[in-house]
Amino acid sequence: MTDERYTFEAARVRLEEIATLARKKDTSLEKSLDLLEEGVRLANICTELVDHTDLSATVAVEVPDSVPLPDAADEAAVDVEVAAEDAAVVPLDAGPVEA
Repeated sequence: MTDERYTFEAARVRLEEIATLARKKDTSLEKSLDLLEEGVRLANICTELVDHTDLSATVAVEVPDSVPLPDAADEAAVDVEVAAEDAAVVPLDAGPVEA
C-alpha cells in the first residue's frame, strides 16, 4: 500500500502491524529502519486525517414524546446549579486563610 490512499483505520491497523514486526528479535536492522520509515509516514498521514476531520458533526437523538424537553429557563437554572456546585465553600467564622 505504498501509493494508495489510507483511511485512518487502515493506517492505524498497519501501524500496529509495523509495531509487532519491529518488536520481533529476528528483524534485521535494515528491515527495522524500513519499518520505522513507513511508520513515520503513516503516523503523519494519521495526523493529517485527524487535523482535517470535521468535528462539527451532530448526532441525532430520538427522544420519545413522553419525555419533556427543557426550555431555556430550565437550562439556565441547571447552569446556575452547576456553577454553585463548583464553587468553594468557606465558613464565615473560619478566620484568615493561611497560604
